[in-house]
Amino acid sequence: MNNITPNENIQLTDLQISKIESFCKDEEMFNAVRKVLLAGIYTHGTIQRGYIPDPLINGALSLVHLSTANPVTDEILGQHIRGVWEGINALKNALDRLNRIKSKDNKPLESPYNEAL
Repeated sequence: MNNITPNENIQLTDLQISKIESFCKDEEMFNAVRKVLLAGIYTHGTIQRGYIPDPLINGALSLVHLSTANPVTDEILGQHIRGVWEGINALKNALDRLNRIKSKDNKPLESPYNEAL
């Protein structure tokens, strides 16, 4: 098993590192996956062309809506929104981290699995 870098403690096999490198080299695929994952969080419930607006789909707005029936302080709402931001930021950082995963010898590995099956 390899470490990503000396400072990071994710244990990956050489094959996993090779697969991640291949995925990241396909910039179009990487950016498409990044866009889908991040947009699923930070544009969730926002108005877009052809979209029927529903503010209750948005996590932050739905909590505000629930607070009208069950009073929630502004402090709690702010903590929730900060938590949403922290989640978005953590996912963005994890995606950025994928590009830093490099094998030690830079030679591609073959999968031990028969991918034709």
